[in-house]
Amino acid sequence: MDRVLAICGLIVAVGAAAEVLRRVVGWVIGTMRRLGRLADDLLGEPARGDQPARPGLMDRVAGMDRRLAAVEQLVHQELTHNGGSSMKDQVTQVARATGADQH
Repeated sequence: MDRVLAICGLIVAVGAAAEVLRRVVGWVIGTMRRLGRLADDLLGEPARGDQPARPGLMDRVAGMDRRLAAVEQLVHQELTHNGGSSMKDQVTQVARATGADQH
């Protein structure tokens, strides 16, 4: 009888260890997939098949910097007097024509 109990205990211990190992391996695989997706986002991906290339994080940030610089330049041009064609000059002309510039 003691031998049967020992064998049953061994079976339960091996089963529990197998379940713990299964869960650990599942967690490691899931974590590695997420880290792979993070690396793809950070580093970018080349074009594959019908999927276009995806730029990496730093390339995307550099693109945003270029667009922001273009917007800043445009805003500066429109809000600075330049002889009549900027928005600031046009608002000043409308204010003078309507008498709105006099306090």
